Amino acid sequence: MKKQINKTQMIGRWIEMAIVALLGILAIVLILGASASARNRALREEKQKLYLEQKKTVEKEVREYLTALGYQNCGITLTRREYGENEEEYRLSIHHGRLGSLSEERKEELKEALAAFSKGFGRDAVMKVSIQ
Repeated sequence: MKKQINKTQMIGRWIEMAIVALLGILAIVLILGASASARNRALREEKQKLYLEQKKTVEKEVREYLTALGYQNCGITLTRREYGENEEEYRLSIHHGRLGSLSEERKEELKEALAAFSKGFGRDAVMKVSIQ
């Protein structure tokens, strides 16, 4: 003899199937989200590693340039600030007692020369330079 299924049982089964489907979709979304997050973290870590290598190279080149100009033992601070996905700003601060006594014209010339070292970060990189 065949069992008869009433409307309430039928609705209950549909609700159960909908819940199972939603839980399955939720599990897939969570797995994909975790995977994307891991990829993003790996990309950020790779970008940071590249920046540190570039920073070391640029600092060394700037130090050699300043030493050639007669400014040994300069304090050099180089930082990067990220504003968005691909927007970055580099800041180079140079500290040396004798640099403070330069004329404003000579400081500007030196800032322009030092800003050219931003090419170590890429073709379109821009670096703000301050001399103290």
